[in-house]
Amino acid sequence: MEKIKKFFREVAAEAKKTHWPSRNELLTSTSVVVLILVVMGVYFFVLDMVFSGAIRTFLKAIGIG
Repeated sequence: MEKIKKFFREVAAEAKKTHWPSRNELLTSTSVVVLILVVMGVYFFVLDMVFSGAIRTFLKAIGIG
């Protein structure tokens, strides 16, 4: 029983050390993540279109598509 109490005391002590971001830090971090997601989404979309077109052209050239 003493080990359980010690465990929860240590958990509480660690929780007090937690640094929560300010509103500004949170908005900045979120904006960076969303921007990266949008850029990567557009990048992979364009890459997919290029490869799809190349494969389609190749298949037509060899008479399959």
